[in-house]
Amino acid sequence: MTPKQREVWELHQQGISGRAIARQLGIAENAVRNRLSGARKHAEADSAIQGAMSSVGMQDAGPLHSGWIKSEGASLYFQMPKDGGGASIEDIAEHIKASLADMKPKEAAKQPPHCNDDLLTIYPIADVHMGMYAWGEEVGEDYDTDIAEARVKRWMQSAIDASPPSSTAVILDVGDLHHADSQDNRTPQSKHQLDVATRHFRTADASIKTLVHCCDMALAKHSKVIVRILAGNHNPTSYMITLFAVHAYYRNEPRIDVQLDPSDFFIMRFGQCLLASHHGDKSKPERLIMAIADRHSEEWGKTKHRFLWTGHLHHLKSSEIGGMLWQQLRAVAPKDAYSFNGAYSGKSEIRAVTLHRDKGEVLTVVASGD
Repeated sequence: MTPKQREVWELHQQGISGRAIARQLGIAENAVRNRLSGARKHAEADSAIQGAMSSVGMQDAGPLHSGWIKSEGASLYFQMPKDGGGASIEDIAEHIKASLADMKPKEAAKQPPHCNDDLLTIYPIADVHMGMYAWGEEVGEDYDTDIAEARVKRWMQSAIDASPPSSTAVILDVGDLHHADSQDNRTPQSKHQLDVATRHFRTADASIKTLVHCCDMALAKHSKVIVRILAGNHNPTSYMITLFAVHAYYRNEPRIDVQLDPSDFFIMRFGQCLLASHHGDKSKPERLIMAIADRHSEEWGKTKHRFLWTGHLHHLKSSEIGGMLWQQLRAVAPKDAYSFNGAYSGKSEIRAVTLHRDKGEVLTVVASGD
């Protein structure tokens, strides 16, 4: 509810007529009616939304700017403090959750008939950089939001089709799903200027639709789907938009688990296999592996096959370090002008790795090329 809507609404709740409110505020009666109409929509919104907004102080915020979050069957006006307003990541996360609370959930999907309980397939998706712009005349390959969305869907379909019908699938976003964290179009830490293809609103919408499409494809092949979305250095806050939206969308789907975990680490045990992931921007793989062994010593001790997937640097690299196989993944996105002019190399692809609960890795599928 905007400050002007709230002002009119509070007077209306006191029993003051529209004409009297117009005189008191010095505005037209038509303006009063319009503000009341808008205020009534928010006042009659689901109580959970109101409670979540109230809990983070959104109801009584000071000077605000605003926008709309829309989904099928729902439309919600939201407000955020200008220039961040000192809002913490937790505040923003709660705000996003509240904004998506009315999203229509997907109905439960039909379970595939034949799946192998001894197999798990992980689909790590690294560095999509949704919203990035690359000009083919400059860097040799065009890239924008539409191309990114189509590429992920096509490559994921190829990877899923070529993988066995394992009972469990893990869709793992390894970070940097978004190229920019906000409309500021700069990296949050270094403030490096980014080449973007569209508005951040469009990027958020495309990232949600893309991940939902990937989840639907996985549900058609696997009995259970685990979804984990990690933060990257390009999207330490905006990744939560996709995370909470996908979680809300599948909240009535018993076969999908969208993990709401704020940790930068993904950790999972599957039989004799230990699966781990981190974007790779904050520590070298040796340090990450030592941290995993220390913090998850029980899982480490009960497993023989251990895997760590990272992204961030966009080129393929692999090494066995202290009892764990580390693999730095290639990016989905091609090189932008910064990477191209800096002579960075690396091809684009998506991998699918199938693990046997006792034997470890049994199959790797690579999807690439347009």
